[in-house]
Amino acid sequence: MIFLAADIGGSRARLLLGETRPGGWRELRRVVWNSPDFPDLESLLAAFLAPGEQPTAACLALAGPVQGRQVPMTNLPWVLDADALEARFQIQELCCINDFEAQAHGLPLLAETDLRTLQPGQPDPHGPRLLIGAGTGLGMALLAGPEHAPLILPSEAGHMDFAPRDEQQLALLRHLQPRHARVSLELLLSGHGLERLYGFLAGLPAGTLPAPRAAPSISAAALAGEPQAAAAVDLFARLLAAAAGNLALASLPRGGVYLSGGIAPRILPFLLQPAVRAAFTDKPPMRTLLEQLPLQVVLNEYLGLLGAASVAARLTGEARP
Repeated sequence: MIFLAADIGGSRARLLLGETRPGGWRELRRVVWNSPDFPDLESLLAAFLAPGEQPTAACLALAGPVQGRQVPMTNLPWVLDADALEARFQIQELCCINDFEAQAHGLPLLAETDLRTLQPGQPDPHGPRLLIGAGTGLGMALLAGPEHAPLILPSEAGHMDFAPRDEQQLALLRHLQPRHARVSLELLLSGHGLERLYGFLAGLPAGTLPAPRAAPSISAAALAGEPQAAAAVDLFARLLAAAAGNLALASLPRGGVYLSGGIAPRILPFLLQPAVRAAFTDKPPMRTLLEQLPLQVVLNEYLGLLGAASVAARLTGEARP
């Protein structure tokens, strides 16, 4: 049977058409498009599906809280109606899940080459795993249970409060509070967050983004050795690791902590610095506990799409993950 999978973020839409086969599924084709280029998801799916392609099942991974069959996107002006999409494309069963829930479904499908270890720790193969990802927004999910019956807990932990750790970070908080009042993790640990950090270090007023320096160009300049860009990415890496450590204390993911999303792989040399690992573990009296947790970067940008595909394949009733 044919199935459809999609991972829809505020910046990118990744879509896959697959086919079930005994013991699993195979990919037929995939595309990556810019989400804002489309007025709604119906238009995007209509552009992707060729005449005669009729998926039996579909799984849509969406960047935002998913509750019920109508889902507003967090970083896009879209409201999705799952029942309307089922009827429009004659799909027998269509499910919507949080994008980080989809990424958690994809974790068991990763190969060793899809990961880069920042801290080996002492992994418990039966322990829960924590997934944190920075991109257009900041997401988090927990994966527990056996592979054949995974328990996945999505969350909106990216909107938790920012907790400064030193004088520089206190200055950053004071810099942003007059404009934003409440400074969340996502305000800093996202694409626009990196731009805000760059603007803060450049002495720009709060709310002034460093146009035309978007996050990708800041990352590229940092890797090329530009001091101000490197300082911004270095701060971003330490803030991400510190947030991961805090979330790890809340969930005790003895199976490992995974940093995913579009930004982490691009700034890998900065994440490999000792100061980043220290930001993750330096939380006395829990330093020893945090040093026991594996910390890894997910290099595969299609993690969410793989997870959505595994869910869609199961919906056909003919494949297992």
